[in-house]
This record gives sequence, C-alpha cells and structure tokens, in this order.
Amino acid sequence: MLGTGISQSTNPGGSINPGLIQFASNKQLDEREDDARKSLREAQEQQNQPAILNLASHLRTLWQSAKDGKMEIDQRLLKCLRQRNGEYEPEMAAQIKAHGGSDIYMMLTSMKCRAAEAWFKDIELPPGEKPWGIDPTPEPDLPEDVQDKIDALVQFETYQLMLEAESIEAVDVNQVKKRIQELKDGIFKEQLQEAKQATFRIERRIEDDLVQGGYYKAINGFINDLCTFPTGFVGGPFIKKDKSLAWVRDEDGAHPQVTDKLKRTYRRISPFNLYPSKGAQTLQDGYLFEILRFRRADIQKLRGVPGYKTESIDAVLTEYGQGGLREWMWYDQEKAEAEGKPHKFTDPEPMIDALLFWGNIQGSKLQEWDKEKYKDLKATDDYQITAMLIGNYVVMARLNPHPLGRRPYYSASYEEVTDSIWGKALPELMEDIQRICNAAARSTINNMAIASGPQVEVHADRLMPGEDVTDIYPWKITKTKSDESGRADNPAIYFYQPNDNTDKLLKVYQYFFDQASEVTGIPQYFQGSQQISGAGKTASGLAMLMNAASKTLKGVVFHIDLGIIVPTIEEHYLHVMLYDDDIEKTGDINVMARASDYLIMQEQLQVRRTEFLEMTNNPTDLQIMGLKGRAGVLREQVKGLKLPSEDIIPPKEAFEPQPEEQGAGGLPPGVPPPEVIAAMQGQGMHGQGIRQPMNLLPGGQQAGTVQ
Repeated sequence: MLGTGISQSTNPGGSINPGLIQFASNKQLDEREDDARKSLREAQEQQNQPAILNLASHLRTLWQSAKDGKMEIDQRLLKCLRQRNGEYEPEMAAQIKAHGGSDIYMMLTSMKCRAAEAWFKDIELPPGEKPWGIDPTPEPDLPEDVQDKIDALVQFETYQLMLEAESIEAVDVNQVKKRIQELKDGIFKEQLQEAKQATFRIERRIEDDLVQGGYYKAINGFINDLCTFPTGFVGGPFIKKDKSLAWVRDEDGAHPQVTDKLKRTYRRISPFNLYPSKGAQTLQDGYLFEILRFRRADIQKLRGVPGYKTESIDAVLTEYGQGGLREWMWYDQEKAEAEGKPHKFTDPEPMIDALLFWGNIQGSKLQEWDKEKYKDLKATDDYQITAMLIGNYVVMARLNPHPLGRRPYYSASYEEVTDSIWGKALPELMEDIQRICNAAARSTINNMAIASGPQVEVHADRLMPGEDVTDIYPWKITKTKSDESGRADNPAIYFYQPNDNTDKLLKVYQYFFDQASEVTGIPQYFQGSQQISGAGKTASGLAMLMNAASKTLKGVVFHIDLGIIVPTIEEHYLHVMLYDDDIEKTGDINVMARASDYLIMQEQLQVRRTEFLEMTNNPTDLQIMGLKGRAGVLREQVKGLKLPSEDIIPPKEAFEPQPEEQGAGGLPPGVPPPEVIAAMQGQGMHGQGIRQPMNLLPGGQQAGTVQ
C-alpha cells in the first residue's frame, strides 16, 4: 500500500487509523488519475470543437502579427536597458575582448537617468501633495426646470410692478432682461458653490481609491521606465478582489477580521509585455496584447468569475499546471540577465503565461465561442472585446465594459514621436555620447597602462646564460655579450618610454561629458555637481539656472500629465460615477494636472505670497482686502508650510457679516408676505435660491423676492 505519510497506526480491530495524515491505496490513486485524465479529455473535446477553436486560432494569428511587428522595438528596449546598466552590447563586448585592454564602462547614462527620475518624482509625487486636482466647470449647466422657474418669477414680478404702477409702460424690456441675467448669475453662483463641495467629496473618494489601489506605486515604477525606455505604461483601473484586515468591535472589544474587498487597482506595465498591432498610432488604435504571468493558484481563483469558462480553466490547470507555459520570446534569456535574474527560468514552480487581448472581434466568432451568452449580437458586426488566451484555450471573452470602448492603458515618452506609441528614450538621445565617452575612457586607461613604464627591446642572443631580463628592479646589473660587429653604440637592452596622451584624451572625454547635459536637458547641477561657474556660484544665480533648465524637463512633465495623470483620473472619475451609488453624482468637472504648473512653481509662489503679505500690511490695503481677504492669503501660506491651516486661521464663516435686522412682521426686508410666497410656491419657485429682488419700480423701490 502506498501512502502520503511516513507512519501509520493500527487500532485493535486491525483497521488502519490514518490520524492527521491522508493515505490512499494504489487503486484509489489510479482512480484519481483516471478522473483527472477524464476531466482533461472532456475539456479538450469541448474546447477543440471547430467553432471554439476558430476564436483561439484568430487570436493566435493576431498575436503572431503583433509579436513580429514589435521585434525591432524589443531590440531597442534591450539596448536601453543594457546602456543604463553599464553593459556593452554582445558584439561590442566581443570586439573589446578580442582587442584586449580595458573594458571599462562609464555610467554616464545611469547618472542622467537617476537625476531625471529624482526630478520627476519630486514633481509628480511630492510629499503631502498630489499631482492632480478636480474643479467644477466655470459655467455649470443650468437645468431646464430652473430656467422655467426664472421665467415664471420674472413674469410674476413684472405683473406686480404693473399693478403697483397702474401702467404697462412702467415695465422696461431692458430691465427685464437685466433681471433675468441677475437671477441666472445668482443661481450660477450657488450652483458653482455646490459643485465645488461635490467635487471636493469626489476628489477625496478618488484619492482614497488611488492610495489603496497602488496608483502612486504604479506612477513611481512608470517614471523609472520613462527614464529608461522609449515609452512607459500604466494600466488601470482594474477591479480586483483583495483581502484586507478590518477591526470589528463587539462586547469583548476590537478584534481583527479578514474580509474580501473589491478595489480599483493600478499597475505599471512593462514595455516588454505590451504588444500593439502593427501601425497602431495610439493604445486605442488597432488591437493590443498584454502578457500576464500567473501561478497555478492565481488561475484557480478565476473559476466562477463572470466571463470566464470553468471548463477551459480546468483544461489549462491540467495541461499546464505542473510544467507551466511560456510564450517564449527571442530576448527572454538576455532580458533576464540584464535584469539580474539569470536563474529566472529554473523555478520549480513555473509561471503560466496568458495573453490578454483588447480589440475588435466579429460577432459570429463570439457566438461560436458562447452561443447562449452572445445570441443577441449581430453576426456581421465588430465588437470591442477583451479576451484571455492561455495556450490553445480561450478562458475568457467578454465585451469591453467601458461605455466608449476604451482600453485601460496609458503611455508617455521622454521625447514624443508624432503618430507613434514609441518615443525616444533618454539613453537613445545620448547613445553616441555614451559610446564616445566609453571609447575615450578605455583609451585613457590603456594609454595610462602603456605609458606607466618603459618598453624594453632586448637582443636575446647577446644575453649571458641565466639572465632574466623580465625581472626589472633598480640598480640591476644585466650581463650581456659584446656586439659582433664591434659597435659600441648598439646596447643589448634598449629602453623606450611611450608618450603619455591622457591629458588630450581627458579633454575629449570632458567635452562630450558636457555635451550630454545639452542633449538631454539635464545639467550637472541637477545632480549636485560642485563644478559650476559663472552665475551658478550664487544662490540666486543657481536658482535662475535651474529654472531655465527645468523648461526642457517641463516638456516631459507635460507629456506625463497629458498621457498619464489626466486620462487616468478622468477614467477613475467616470468609474466612480458609473458604479458607486453612495456618492453624489455631478457631471460638470475639469481634471487638472497640477505638476506642470502649480507644483513646479510652488516654491516661487510661497516666496511671492510672503512678499505680498509684507507689502499689503498697511492700513490702506487692509481696508481694501478686509480680514476675510487677508485670511485667505494667509491660509494658503500656512498650507504651503504643511501646517494645519484650519487650526491656525479661523474659517471663512468667522468673517461673514452679521444678518440684517428683521423688518415688520418678523420678515427680512424685501420679502413678500406669506400669501404671495404661497402663490409663488404653487408655481414651483420655492427652494431655488432666488433671493435678489427685481429692482424695476421708480426710485429704486423693490418688488417681491423669494427666500
């Protein structure tokens, strides 16, 4: 009998007592193996039907085309990675080794990339700030019912005016138009204030989602890619069920409880794992593949998820669960070595590669894959879908859930190339300079080695037996024979000192080293260099130099804002509006990228605010600004110092004027009597915030208003 344990015990009746260890007989093991084979055979029979294979075959064809089209890009990606890591290309390394001498690699590219990363992260990921914001639109849309109520109120006021003046000529058309505009302005002002409060709540919700969903971690990884590769990518929001720890209170106090929570997550997408279609100009153009790598346990979790086929998942686990599955690329081993993972493919628990597809598929192919689910589709039309292909099995195919059919992928480059997903990488911009500096450094080292001592020429036949000319030391005496020709000026040992050219070579290196700053737009003082001359010797001069230099990098920040920050926040906002029912819906918003303007100028704004406070600290300006105005400036100054402004500066309400005294009958001045208000409420005017009276009577006498 075979078992999975080490020992077993027998009870008095003679039967086996397995205890905590499970045992199985040979027959049981055979039955389990037969069941597994049966499940695999059934899944294969179901998945190998011509109709279902049609979709898998079509996706395979598209994948091969995308993979072939990206081969040149993959070569560029590897080259950039090696250049940043300080590694020669294999061909160049072989030539240097064959020639001999130094193989030194000057880490100039790495230095520039690290400086750029630090600068971008200071701008995009500042402590205590976020690189985005949400504001309501300048002029919120006015609902039609509110416009009707404005017209009704103006008609009522006009009618009241004619009754009091006992003349139709008392009504001036221009004054009526002005009154309508006044009412609109008042409503716009109130709606704008309400919109600001609503957007503040939405902004707070989005920020909480981003922190929990790893958004800023994804941005951090994206910036590393941006400074290394032609293009960096971010994906999201993806809905993911994740375990979280919550503290639950009961009569015994608080105790932890593990719960499953749905999160909107983001991730940095490796440029090696994204494959657009040939000729695609944007990530929303053509079709797109992403390589995903799962462990067996990850694929098991896909059972029961809407859109996934359990039969296909079981077939994948049975066929690839033990040996794994690799969508082998030509660069896999070279990439693993460049990333410092040479033993990546010897893992005893191999990964299973999946191809995530985004693009158009004809309705007939979807109906062949799942006739019941897609029976309502038109067979001849194309539909935006997302599908997952593992080996020969399509485990998932569903319509793109985005209302506009967009894909959750975003990109930006250090230097954009028009109508292309792939831009120019920072290492590519300075590739020639890096090669020249490497050549100058190798030549300098080789020349230093050669010129460090004399070259010796020896007539070996004139040496006395036992003399070792390779052993050179001071005051050495070497015994030689005389020249047979009798010449006294022909010594047996001749010393020659090679020329030392290190000064010239170092000047060449320094020139091209300086050119790297010009080409990349990253000057040396961004890296903390002390070798600064001219205006850079003073603090104000250095600040001006850094501000001038940052103009080049501001262009890159603009690419990040336009390609990553704004679209991701807009998509997250749309996701919240579509699927979250516990928050107020508002449609009039603008997403702002704060990094390219506000955050870059933050230090300068702080200085200017201080100057403004000092300049306006006089009775005249204080009378103009008032306490409320000065408190607003001071509040922003305190925020810039990362201090709790709400605890230091009183709120705005503390500076509001006191309400006016009540008039006769306990009503504020200008308010109509209750019977008039009741009549106007019958017209649907109550609660619309129309408070300003219509000033149409002679002498400025006011007609009624609505509170």
